Amino acid sequence: MDENNLRTDGNMSREQSCFAQDEGSDTESEQTVTSSSSSSASSPMPIEDLGPVFNVKGIRATADSSVLTFRISRIDDPEIRDSWWEVTRSYEEFEAFNRLLVDCQKFGGMIYPPLPPPLTSKYEENFAEAPIIHRKQIERYLQMVALHSTLGRSQALADFLSPTYVIAEKTGRKGLFAKLAESFAGSSQPTKVPLRDIEEFFQNERDWSANYSIHLKTTLNAVLTVIHSEKKIIGQLKHLCTALSMNAPSSYQQETSRIHHQLHSKMADSFLSIQDLTEDGLQRGLCDFYCIWDLYLQYLANEQLMLNRRTALLINYENANRNWDKAKAHKRDEAEAAKKAAETAFEECSDVARHEIKAFQKQRVQEMRLNLTQLARSELARARSIRASLQRALDQARLFPVPDDPHLSSLYS
Repeated sequence: MDENNLRTDGNMSREQSCFAQDEGSDTESEQTVTSSSSSSASSPMPIEDLGPVFNVKGIRATADSSVLTFRISRIDDPEIRDSWWEVTRSYEEFEAFNRLLVDCQKFGGMIYPPLPPPLTSKYEENFAEAPIIHRKQIERYLQMVALHSTLGRSQALADFLSPTYVIAEKTGRKGLFAKLAESFAGSSQPTKVPLRDIEEFFQNERDWSANYSIHLKTTLNAVLTVIHSEKKIIGQLKHLCTALSMNAPSSYQQETSRIHHQLHSKMADSFLSIQDLTEDGLQRGLCDFYCIWDLYLQYLANEQLMLNRRTALLINYENANRNWDKAKAHKRDEAEAAKKAAETAFEECSDVARHEIKAFQKQRVQEMRLNLTQLARSELARARSIRASLQRALDQARLFPVPDDPHLSSLYS
């Protein structure tokens, strides 16, 4: 790597990340996800003990999140652990990278981290928080890929995070699993699968994933309703602050109007503080909550695609067995080879899938638990701050000096 592209932490500017994530929570989240990547599987996966190679942090993005800048460092090499470089990628480059990542994998048992869909295809036009959620989800997607035991050490990721990266998509024939993924994702009809899987582990996972996805969608819709409601409250607070601030003294009963205006100004300042607290809490609380849980809803869809790929390999294996039983003598060797190839592909997919499911579930539980804890802390802190702001406004009103005028004293006694 070119040394001119590396920077040291001593020269790192203290610019605020536009992804609006707290440094402390970032560290806690990354440690959680890293530790959750280890799990037992039916076949040994020694690569997982090596740990992640890259650390990824989003620092800048355009308003529509179409172009994003990340700070990258290598954490597998102690000599350059404190060095970092920046890369800027467009959403189109992320789409190309995601396609390449899926196409270059050998086994069908992989659960790929989900790349969020384009911003314009998912959210309403007046949803102001959509670009913020989209930026955070893309950053989390890249972090998930970097923390993945296999994808995190792929050449595709190393090339994508290189300062000299250029798009180099394959234009030839697509791999088997890329075709299967596209066919399952693009089909409008429900996929025909056996009534029950031959392994209880995968059947239970299929049932749980389908049921959990339904409840998760319901939860996310409820969260969106709360977000829109809080946006309306913020809008009403703005109108209230404006009305209170514009209450200027009139010539009639000028002294009384002046006192009214001063009191209204103090209340407007209090409501303005509450408005800021609500906006900040919305972005750091409910929007962060929606960002992570919506990403895992997409992750569950990718898990279901993986289970469908495994089902397709199972069907292929069963067909190969039937063809071998019916094969004539001169076709026997060819049928035997096809049967062994189908059996190997299915067993390798099952081994990888079992390992991926266990790692995914452990990561999901730990990250969602952390996210819920952060949401609860954020909401409690916001409620305390709002209460304190209202208390200050009330105390100021009580201590407000009223001139020694019998008429005024009777009004404010």
